[in-house]
Amino acid sequence: MKKRTVAIIWWWAAGMMVAATILQRDDRNDQVYLFEKNKSLWAKVIISGWWRCNLTTWYTRRQDLKKAYIRGRDFFETSLKKFTPRSVKNRFIWQWIPCKTEEDMRVFPVSDNWQDVVDMFNGIFKSKDISIYYKQTVQAIEKIWSSYKISTNSWEYHVDKVVLTTWWNAFSHTWSSGDWYHFASSLGHNITQLGPSLNSFVTQEDRLYILSWLSFSEASVHLTASNTKHKLSGPILITHFGISGPLAFIVAAQSAFQEVSATHPVNIRLQPLSEMNSDQWNDYLLQQSLASKKECMTILSNKLPKRFSEALLKHLEIPSNKSVSQLTKKERVQLSNYLWSWIPLNLIKRRPWDEFVTAGWVDTSEIYAKTLESKISPWLYFAWEILNIDWVTGGYNLQMCWSTWRSVGLNV
Repeated sequence: MKKRTVAIIWWWAAGMMVAATILQRDDRNDQVYLFEKNKSLWAKVIISGWWRCNLTTWYTRRQDLKKAYIRGRDFFETSLKKFTPRSVKNRFIWQWIPCKTEEDMRVFPVSDNWQDVVDMFNGIFKSKDISIYYKQTVQAIEKIWSSYKISTNSWEYHVDKVVLTTWWNAFSHTWSSGDWYHFASSLGHNITQLGPSLNSFVTQEDRLYILSWLSFSEASVHLTASNTKHKLSGPILITHFGISGPLAFIVAAQSAFQEVSATHPVNIRLQPLSEMNSDQWNDYLLQQSLASKKECMTILSNKLPKRFSEALLKHLEIPSNKSVSQLTKKERVQLSNYLWSWIPLNLIKRRPWDEFVTAGWVDTSEIYAKTLESKISPWLYFAWEILNIDWVTGGYNLQMCWSTWRSVGLNV
């Protein structure tokens, strides 16, 4: 029986999974072609999790997972149900890679060594049913009757099926060239509005300099984006230029299609401790004043960074050595209100070259959710970042990678 030929373009971690899924199927009758621009398959893989190879997230509840995907979550859920974080972790364990879950709920190899993952896939790819073409830059993809012609910088290939993906930093001014958008368009697909996401921000406020490199592990940001009010929570870092860290990235995802400039700033309100509003702060300070004669500085530093507490008390002209029991009602209420939202910020610039992903991409209404095959061009498949799905940080990117490519591998 003649083998079906499947070409995987720009494959990275996602392509590893679809190739491995095809090669490990009992009913396989496919010859897999991998086209790689680099001289190695692993140049992009090893940087995941700073060379430790983050595998997925260990948030396994459906509602937690759905919250992590900003756009396209309903479309993605079909693939996610088939290949969950638990499935991903179990698969790596089955392939003899012990896994661990860290405090931030990201899953890594116990060894913290990307080489284990590379060795696992290299073992699978010893099959004769896979051909890897290094230093092959794909220049065009054409549909010719019931097959596809792939033109590279050195040859032309005719294949039965094509799988398209992308990798990190796909926005127009970052590392990737964006060729897949042109290929998708040339094959009849629409590209949605694109915008940078998961980036840091430059802020207008000079007073942040005194708070540079302070981090808040349980902060919240109040944001209005697309006429919708959001309260977003997570760790955030104050920097010399503005804000960064997971919570700043979530703000970026929610405002991906908004203009961010000095003339059109995005206004947010930073709440240093998410769990406490102004009334709760007032009750806390009142209880402390009745039970203790400790200084305000000491009481605040029990819950907040010392340097932040110093700056806040100075801003309110309250002596740091003043006893909490000596606060007037007016001072206590004022302090409580500031503790709830002392830092209103104007975001005036997305930090250049900083985004991790691109919001937008190929319109998912033109793709079958179950198989990830094109509704427009048969035997063309899409997965991972090329889909109009984006997410927050914490291993969700890799989970989407494995889930969508597992679906492709089982259906292609």
